[in-house]
Amino acid sequence: MRLCRSPGACQLRARLPWSLAFLAFAFVVVGYGSTPAVARPIDEITASGVLRVIVYDDNAPFSWTADDGSIKGIDADIGRAIAARLGVKADIIARTAGEEADDDLRSNIWQGPRTGGLVGDVMMHVPMEKEFIARNNLVAISNAYHHEQTVLVVHPDMVDPEKGLAAFDSAKLAVQFATVAHYYAMFADAERYKANINPYRKFDAVAEAFLDRSNAGILGRRSEIEAALAGKAGDFRILHPKFETYMRMAWTIGTAVKFDSRDTGYEVGKAMAELRASGALERIFKAHGVTLVEPPAP
Repeated sequence: MRLCRSPGACQLRARLPWSLAFLAFAFVVVGYGSTPAVARPIDEITASGVLRVIVYDDNAPFSWTADDGSIKGIDADIGRAIAARLGVKADIIARTAGEEADDDLRSNIWQGPRTGGLVGDVMMHVPMEKEFIARNNLVAISNAYHHEQTVLVVHPDMVDPEKGLAAFDSAKLAVQFATVAHYYAMFADAERYKANINPYRKFDAVAEAFLDRSNAGILGRRSEIEAALAGKAGDFRILHPKFETYMRMAWTIGTAVKFDSRDTGYEVGKAMAELRASGALERIFKAHGVTLVEPPAP
């Protein structure tokens, strides 16, 4: 999990020198070309008939933009289900991840994109870490709905599942490049597995390298792995190793609203509770091949 970086692809923004003239021009364009929408209390949302739901682009299986322009994924489907419970339509807005999750809250909930655009009424897939919540006091983060975990998935006929990660001192392990799983595997147990780690830039390539059996295991996010392997033939074993590390290997996600739109957050929470009680939330996860993991008690 990247508390210092948002879900999805890592992005490093180039910092180019801007002239004062260009800054002045940009200010005029943004100031006069669009009027930023503000986060709204529930009465305004109900009156408008639309709930603006922010999700991450390129964050499968939770949210992504399909080739036809439609926004798909678990978070998008939950957003639509919440809107239906509130008696309004969902406007699902997919946004690219910023450098840090704090930036995403600013751009999507309490201030708006610097280039202009809508502010969301609610944002999905927000990390629920105490430090992160405390320093982002212009938003209200709540409504935990899933606990993400880093897991090890193996072909049990290629390695002994009982050995866990230790099996990869002689077998190949696939990971996504520059993720927590990659960093952990590289340095775990005094770099014991380093020579057998195969990093891939895209997770699709990680899954393919596991399915074609060129790698005996995958270390990564459970939801991402489950979605990639759903419906594929094979005997896969999901393991939960004990990770001896300071890095966050499991985390809970929830929703965020602007601090002065808490009534919207309360109504979203009620809708989420109804979805959970009816089994609809679990069905949304299952439709994407993912197991809903209930967040642990705070």
